[in-house]
Amino acid sequence: MSKFNELNATNSTIIKWEGQTLKTTQNPYVSDDGDQYLAHAIDENENEYIVTWEVIDHETTDESETCDWNNPIGVTLVK
Repeated sequence: MSKFNELNATNSTIIKWEGQTLKTTQNPYVSDDGDQYLAHAIDENENEYIVTWEVIDHETTDESETCDWNNPIGVTLVK
């Protein structure tokens, strides 16, 4: 798994959530129903999360416009 300090804007999606910086450790992937994107992420203490974004444009082929990547709809602590 990637370390927090190794992740940056070129290899991770970085978000602020409730005062914490979270960095994804994988590319976001679309859910089975196609309505959300999900990705595993870590904080500076290496706690693991699942971040969820809502698909806001089902018609676009540009994934940078598929979701509001700066505003996830949910973050779940895994461990």
